[in-house]
Amino acid sequence: MEHRRYPYEVHPLLVLDASDAIFKAGDHFAVWPPSGDIESDRVPYHGFFWHGMRYLSRWSVRLLDIKPVPLWAQGRKDSCFEKIHRIMPILTFRTPDNPHSLVLRLSLSQTRVLEEDGFSERCIVENRSPHKLTVPFEWQIAADFQDLFEVRGMQRADPSPRKVEWSSPSPSLSVFRYHGKDNLLRETSVRISSPCSGKMDQDGWKWVLELKPEESMTFYFRVRYREWQNLASPVISETSKRPPDMEGIIARRQHELEVFGKEWPEIRSSDPFLDRCFRQAIEDLRVLCTPVREGLIPYAGLPWFSTVFGRDALITGLSTLWAAPALSKTILLFLGRLQSRVLDPKRAAEPGKILHEMRTGEMAGTGEVPFGRYYGSVDSTPLYLMLAARYIERTGDYPFLEKIWPVIERAFSWIERYGTDDRTGFLVYRGDTNGGLVQQGWKDSGDSVFHADGRLAVHPIALCEVQAYLHFACSAFSVLAERMGHARFSEKTRQMASRLKQAFLSAFWLPDMKTFALALDGNLAPCKVQSSNAGHVLLSDMPSEAMVRGVAKNLLSDNLFSGWGVRTIGKSELRYDPVSYHNGSVWPHDNALILAGLSRYRIFSEMENLCEGFLDGLRFFRDQRPPELYCGFDRKNGEGPFSYPTSCSPQAWSVTSLMMVLQTMGGITFQSGHPRMGRAILGPSLSSLHIHGIRLTGPTGGRANVYIDRGEDGIVRPVMEIHKV
Repeated sequence: MEHRRYPYEVHPLLVLDASDAIFKAGDHFAVWPPSGDIESDRVPYHGFFWHGMRYLSRWSVRLLDIKPVPLWAQGRKDSCFEKIHRIMPILTFRTPDNPHSLVLRLSLSQTRVLEEDGFSERCIVENRSPHKLTVPFEWQIAADFQDLFEVRGMQRADPSPRKVEWSSPSPSLSVFRYHGKDNLLRETSVRISSPCSGKMDQDGWKWVLELKPEESMTFYFRVRYREWQNLASPVISETSKRPPDMEGIIARRQHELEVFGKEWPEIRSSDPFLDRCFRQAIEDLRVLCTPVREGLIPYAGLPWFSTVFGRDALITGLSTLWAAPALSKTILLFLGRLQSRVLDPKRAAEPGKILHEMRTGEMAGTGEVPFGRYYGSVDSTPLYLMLAARYIERTGDYPFLEKIWPVIERAFSWIERYGTDDRTGFLVYRGDTNGGLVQQGWKDSGDSVFHADGRLAVHPIALCEVQAYLHFACSAFSVLAERMGHARFSEKTRQMASRLKQAFLSAFWLPDMKTFALALDGNLAPCKVQSSNAGHVLLSDMPSEAMVRGVAKNLLSDNLFSGWGVRTIGKSELRYDPVSYHNGSVWPHDNALILAGLSRYRIFSEMENLCEGFLDGLRFFRDQRPPELYCGFDRKNGEGPFSYPTSCSPQAWSVTSLMMVLQTMGGITFQSGHPRMGRAILGPSLSSLHIHGIRLTGPTGGRANVYIDRGEDGIVRPVMEIHKV
């Protein structure tokens, strides 16, 4: 089609630069380039963000009105600090008093440490020239208080410009304030400790530095964010006047990481790269974990999803449960506390439903977006039940199950009263007509559920993987309820599982395609699409072995398998696009769940191929970290997976997907707290995989070590040792 003949609109992509630094501490995160300078007028998504808002939109340095050139930067994202070394271009000049060329050599060393409600920075300006220099030095600052949704390109209901007030209570303190449309007062305060006097205005500070040869000057900045609900109350900036203790802050962060790391086992394999990937996953997860009342909760991903998503947290829990069950316990307690108790269509909330998403910020506060506390996902509730059941398998902690039993009962009540389609008994969603999500499975793009001819499915929609999650939950809780003495509940869930299995196999199995339909639409018509969703069905015991083998063969066919992983949909589908978010891309967490399903049915050949593609892909990603997703192009020699332009990295369910992969490779399972080993696989690139220090919280206590080695005869032999405390 000749596009010039028709009117068209360009939709720009907010493409993330792989060289950007992304740091997080608590609810505070920041994005900056290698130079460390933040200039949001040049790069719209750069800035310091807190509680869903950008609290600093400019933070940049000039010497002689020139931007210093970055030489190197190194830091620890898990410890929330970065050191940046920059130099000035070498400048030569003559003066009336000196006809010979003079060389100007200046360098800057910056150390930046993020904290939960701001950051501290130290900047050292050094004269490396052999003569005295008089140099203009400028530190530029600005705070635009844009909502994160605005930064991502969403238009405001009221486009009138915001009024940011500026004041200077003292020559060393600059304060920006914004009275929000959500009746919150927000403030950014910047206090400086300077070795010389300068001039200050709304745009920052300016000095003229007098530097002798080899002399340096050190500047300290302490930035704090605040917000108040009562606009009538007095607001006093109390930023400390003392220079920040940078090393002390860094030491505390590193201690927190050490404490977190002690909960995890250690990987020692024949491939040191794989060992580094596992350590990186733990470090990334610690960055994403944020303190809440119950403990540490994983935020979904940086930079766009630095908040709690129910689905993401629950799948992260499933991925890490074998290695560190305490995280899953926190997830269950936190989401149980936020379980909906009310009926509120604006937030897709219904009694018993588990949270989808939490957002702070002005647009959430005004209701311009419904995501302040939003319940628009169909799978969060069955995934909650699934994780709860798996947690008891892992730990044998029945007193904890008794504690959350009211949450379990309310969740099943929601399924029966609100979630189930009376015609079929399937768990469905009806779409959100209040500005929320139209599609409410994990593939929540508007065009992600469709028929083979490309038509979008009409609501209510029953997704195949959601029925599998529900069946697993019903089957598991029929057993757990009986052990807990809840006989009627046990019988009810047993019957639910039986009816669901019979109805599902009849409605979803596509014998000609040897797979399960992506979904059943509101007209009860199956979406006959080859999709990765079918792989999640293998997490339940609904399909027969013949069905499983058909699904496995399809998933690893050229149509669905890119060589790096299983695509979300096959190349043969009308809506296939390898650069789409949900219609042809490859998602690490999706593949890890598929791998777990294959392991459940002992489909080892396909498991080995999928493991090999997954692990090979890790070598091409920055920081040995799988991103949120990558493009679905076919694997080619000499090329790695192509990055998706707006992919988050780190993303909780992506970085922890490696942990689920390693669990399935080791054949590690649990029963009432007791560890078990099945058949292990290594793949062609590994000769050994040793896992040391799996914490056992069940009746045995102690720790377990797993040794998987390939002998000279080519046979893989797994051994498990249990060491009691």
